[in-house]
Amino acid sequence: MLAYSIQAALDTGLFDAVYVCTDDQAIADVAQRFGAEVPFLMPPELCDDLVPSHQPCQHLAQVLGNSGDIYETLLCLQPSSPLRSVEDIVEAVRCWQDNDVDYVVSATFVDPHYFHWALQPPVRDDDFWHMYFGKQYLKERPLLPPVYRPNGSIKIARLSALMEEGSFFGERLGVVETPEERSIHVATQFDFDLCQYLLDNLQNRER
Repeated sequence: MLAYSIQAALDTGLFDAVYVCTDDQAIADVAQRFGAEVPFLMPPELCDDLVPSHQPCQHLAQVLGNSGDIYETLLCLQPSSPLRSVEDIVEAVRCWQDNDVDYVVSATFVDPHYFHWALQPPVRDDDFWHMYFGKQYLKERPLLPPVYRPNGSIKIARLSALMEEGSFFGERLGVVETPEERSIHVATQFDFDLCQYLLDNLQNRER
C-alpha cells in the first residue's frame, strides 16, 4: 500500500520530493526503496493509531522548515487508501490551484440508503432502536439530496489553516470526486482483499 501511494505521487511529476512519516525503520526502508524520502523517524507518540494523520505531517514540515525549507501547503496521501490514481492527484491539485480554498479532500458519492435508513442501536437496556437522522431523510430516494463521504485518499491543506483548524475540514473546503472503486480505505482484512482483487483485475485488463 505504501509503494502504490509513493509511486502514484512520483508519477504525477508534480513534486520534487515525496516524504514518508513513520517511526518504524522497516517502513522507512521500504519507502526509500520505492523513491520516497524519510529525513528522520517520527517520535512514537506521533504515530499512535489515534493520532490524526496531519500531525506527523505538520511535524515534518516544521522540522524541515527549521533547516531552511519553508512549506506552505501539505498534500497528504494516506497509504491506507491506496487505489487513488495519478489523475486523481492531478485533479485534486488543479482544484486546489483553481479555487480560493484552504483545503481540498477526495470524496465519494454515498448511496442514499446508507443514511436514508440509518439505524442507531439502543443506548440503554430499556431503550429501542431508532432512526439515526430522525425523519430528516425519510423520503423516497429521488427526493434525497446528494451526499458524499471523505475517503481519506487525498487531502490538501494550507498549513497555517490546518494548524488553526486542527483538521482538513475547515470552512473553505473544496472537493475532488473519486469513484467507489478507487476510494477504499483499508481498515479490515476484507478491505485489503477487495483492494487486491481490484488491482488484480486492473492488471489483467492491461495485459
